[in-house]
This record gives sequence, structure tokens and C-alpha cells, in this order.
Amino acid sequence: MEQRQNPARLNFEARETAILAAARTLFADETWELVTIDQIAVKAGIGKGTVYKHVTSKDELYARLAIAIDKDLLEKVEAIAERDPPLVQLAAYIAAFWTLAALPAPESHLADYCGRASFRRRLPVTMRAEWGALEQELRDRLLRILRQGVSEELIEPKSDDLLLFGVQAALAGALRLAWRSGAGAGRPERADELARFIISGLATKQGRKALKKTPSLAAD
Repeated sequence: MEQRQNPARLNFEARETAILAAARTLFADETWELVTIDQIAVKAGIGKGTVYKHVTSKDELYARLAIAIDKDLLEKVEAIAERDPPLVQLAAYIAAFWTLAALPAPESHLADYCGRASFRRRLPVTMRAEWGALEQELRDRLLRILRQGVSEELIEPKSDDLLLFGVQAALAGALRLAWRSGAGAGRPERADELARFIISGLATKQGRKALKKTPSLAAD
């Protein structure tokens, strides 16, 4: 029997969606840090007090938008076919991350800002836990791919920490470079180059041979 959703819950979720949509629209400007809760409430068509039922500060609102970006990324990562060879899966994972390079400037600035440890510490414990769990899912999927590559002797065996560190550091650096230079949007060939760079640093001799036989790893 199909369960009916609670109307109050639906209304709460609809208001939250409206708040985030209004904030995203207002933040689509280089002066996004000057946007006020009052402006967001007016744009969303709801009272200022109602906004504060969903978030207690602008920091929480920034975090909600950044979490939404990570949720969208996780959907892309979860769509990677686990039946594919591990190097192809890894390239697809890298390509999914590279889609963040095409975020509009204000949104990428927001994501960069929200990634700071000092910002995270200001968030409520529950929100930090929610975000941390989401990031852990992204790490876990990456680690499964890397471990599969190790088991098939395509990736050099290392500790989990070192396997993750190299890939995550390269991805974080590439994204920040793209956000600052505007080099990400409309440049899918860079995803392929980034994938080859990262995988070459991890691959065994057998893995590098497999890499050479693949004309384009991340074109899709």
C-alpha cells in the first residue's frame, strides 16, 4: 500500500526549495556575500521568520547550497557502472568531479568558501554530520574503485590513505585552478587529460599499457 506523505512535511520541503532557489538566484552575482536574509525572503515570497525556521544564519544557507552541489555530484558518481574496468570507472569519477569546474563563478566561489575548515566549524553539529556523511560516501566510492584497480594489478598497491590522497589532492587542485582561471567550462578534453595524469601516477606497468589502449577515457 502506497504511503501518503505528510502535507506539513511537503510544505516544509517546498518552502526550503523556494528558499534555496531564491538564494541561488540572488547569489548569481559577484556581490553574493552582501545578500541579506530579508532579500532572500522577499525573493522566495515568504516571511523572514519562515526562512529562520529552515536556517539560523547565512552560513547555514551557504552550506545548504554547497551540500546540494555535493549531492548532485554523488548522483553522478553513483551512476558510474561498476561492471566497467576499474581504470574506466576511475576516469568516470574524475570526469564527474570535473563537471564542477563549469560551475558559474559565484557558485564556485561559494563552494570554495564553504570548503574552509573555519567555515565548517561555525555550522551546527547536525549539519556538519550530514555533510561529512555525504563526503564519506564520495570517498568510499572512490576507494572501492581504487581497491578494485589494485586487486586487478592495474594500480600500485598502497595504503588506503595514500591511494585517496593523491587522487583527491589532484582533483582539488585542478578544480581551484579552473575556478580561478575560468578554464573548466566547455573543456571536456581537460577531463581526459586530468584522468590520464592521475591514473598514470597510480598505474602499474600493466595499468599503463591498458591506459595507452584507451583512446579517450573521460570524453563521455
